[in-house]
Amino acid sequence: MILHLRAAVEQLYAAPPTRFTALRSELVAEARSAGERDLAASIGALRKPTTAAWAVNHFVRSHSDELEQLRSFAELLREAQRTLDSDQLRLLGRERATRVDALADRVAEEAAEAGQRLGAGVAQEVRDTLTALIADEDAEASVLTGSLVRALTYSGFGSVDVADVVALGDDAATDNDNDTGDAATGRRPSLSVLRGGGAGGVGGGGGGGGGADDEEAVDPVDLEERRRSRRAAARTRLQAALDAARGALRSADRQVAVLTARQEEVTEGIADLERRLATARARLKKVTAELDEASGIRDRHEAQEEAARRALEAHDESD
Repeated sequence: MILHLRAAVEQLYAAPPTRFTALRSELVAEARSAGERDLAASIGALRKPTTAAWAVNHFVRSHSDELEQLRSFAELLREAQRTLDSDQLRLLGRERATRVDALADRVAEEAAEAGQRLGAGVAQEVRDTLTALIADEDAEASVLTGSLVRALTYSGFGSVDVADVVALGDDAATDNDNDTGDAATGRRPSLSVLRGGGAGGVGGGGGGGGGADDEEAVDPVDLEERRRSRRAAARTRLQAALDAARGALRSADRQVAVLTARQEEVTEGIADLERRLATARARLKKVTAELDEASGIRDRHEAQEEAARRALEAHDESD
């Protein structure tokens, strides 16, 4: 007896697609017979998963160990994106497509063993879902529920839309932390004017009177102190300028790394679309050739039919 909605979800989304609707009706009937009208309504509202969603759910439930390898790779890629490691981003970006294709093939194999063969379009939806898992933690959490109702997609920008993708609603809350580093600010040093001892100069003995000219004499020690102070102030200003330039460079590096990663994602998406277009064109060419051949055969049979009909009519008229 089903006593709560989550148990119903576990049964329904583990069942083959051909069994989903009938099983849902059975569970609704059980809940109603137990007097659980609200539960019956909730079970009846559960959506049947698409073929791609079912295939991913089936794989999650039966081969979580293989999925764990993709999750570990996803963590590496996200960490590279957080740290803006451009070299690592390029390396992992190239590896991503290979890993997604390999796991998508495994998903298709397991689905076929369960009696559900995946067509080209459904297989692409599986790849899109795995790509979204890598790109977004909320998408990963949604996939791991094993109760997807539709495939996920990732455009290459921003987060993945996970609204209404799992059986129990939008459980995977989006909580993206936008970490923005504070720009380094150069603070001007607090400078003070160092006064000399001009007015109170020390009188020298022998050969020099302490007249008005002596009042403007500068103590050599005080002069050196002033020189060091000016050099220290200049160095402080130069260091502040260097720090500001380094901060601006780091900001520019971050932007370049992010945009480079996005460019590679879009480029990969274009390459995938071009491959799919090439496959579609090849299929069109093949079907067109088959159609031309079938049309020619039909035309010949039509001519034969026409000739036979005329021969019969001529025979009948001669009687």
